[in-house]
Amino acid sequence: MLLSFGWNELDALGSLLGGVFGAAAFAVALAVLVREMGKHRADLEARRDERHDEERRQARLVYATLDGDQPTEPVSELKDEPFEPRSEVHVKVFNHSDAPVWDIEVEVPGREGRPLLIEQVPPHGVEGNGWLDAPRDWYITHVSAGCPGTPYWTPLDVTFVDNAGRRWRRSGRAEPVRLLDSEDRRSSRP
Repeated sequence: MLLSFGWNELDALGSLLGGVFGAAAFAVALAVLVREMGKHRADLEARRDERHDEERRQARLVYATLDGDQPTEPVSELKDEPFEPRSEVHVKVFNHSDAPVWDIEVEVPGREGRPLLIEQVPPHGVEGNGWLDAPRDWYITHVSAGCPGTPYWTPLDVTFVDNAGRRWRRSGRAEPVRLLDSEDRRSSRP
C-alpha cells in the first residue's frame, strides 16, 4: 500500500512542525536568557559583597576589651576606718588597621546610656578609658568569678567612625555592622 499525501496534508504537517520547532526555539532562547540573567545577578552580588567586604576591612580590625577590671582596694591611711572596696573598670580599644578610628564609644554593662568615650585610636594602636566609680560587685555580676562553666570575659559593644567616615558598631569579636545616620544614637541626641 502506497501512502500519498496531498498538498493540504503536507501544508498542515509543515505548519505543525514549524509551530513545534518555533516553540522549542523560544523555550531555548528563554532558558539562555534566564541563565545569563542569573550569571549577571550573581556577578552583581559578588561585586556588592566584595564592596561590603572592602568597607568592613578596617572595621573588622577594631575591638574593645576589659583591662584591669579586678576590684581594687584603696589603701586607707587610718586603719580604724571601715574599709569599702571599689571596682575600677578599664577598657582598651585595639585598632590593628593601617588607618586611625575616631569618636569611639564603648558601652559597658551597668553603665547604660553613658558610654566610655575615646577620641581617637591611631593605626596599630591601643587607647583606654575607665569607669572609676563602678559598683564593687561589678566584675562578679557582669563578667563572673571565673568559675567552671562561666565566661571570664564579657563582649563589649564599641561604636566608632572609620577613616572613610563610615560609622560602625561591633559587639565583641562579631562581624561589624554599619550604622546609618538614622540608626546613630548621636544624631538623635538633643
